[in-house]
Amino acid sequence: MGYSAWNRHASVLRLPGWQIALLLVLALALGIAIVIVAAGVFLIALPVAAVGVLAYRLFGKGRRRPPGSTTVIEGEYEVVEGARPPPGRGRGRR
Repeated sequence: MGYSAWNRHASVLRLPGWQIALLLVLALALGIAIVIVAAGVFLIALPVAAVGVLAYRLFGKGRRRPPGSTTVIEGEYEVVEGARPPPGRGRGRR
C-alpha cells in the first residue's frame, strides 16, 4: 500500500442530510426575517424623517436669509509683540 496525501476516510465535519437541510432552512428563515425588519424600519423611518424635514422647513426658527442680506462685522486687530500667553497655556505644557 502506497502513501497518499488524500485520505478518503477522514472528514472534518460529517453531518446527516437532514441536519444540513435544517441548517439551510434556518439560514433562509433568518435572512428573510432580517429583510422584513429592515424593510419595516425603512417604511417607518422614511415618512417620519420626511415629516420632520417638512415641519422644520415650515415652522423652524432658523429662517434662511436671502443671499443679498448678509451682515458683515468689521473690526480692528492689533498684533502685540512680546506678549506672553496666559498662565497654563504656555509652550511645553501639555
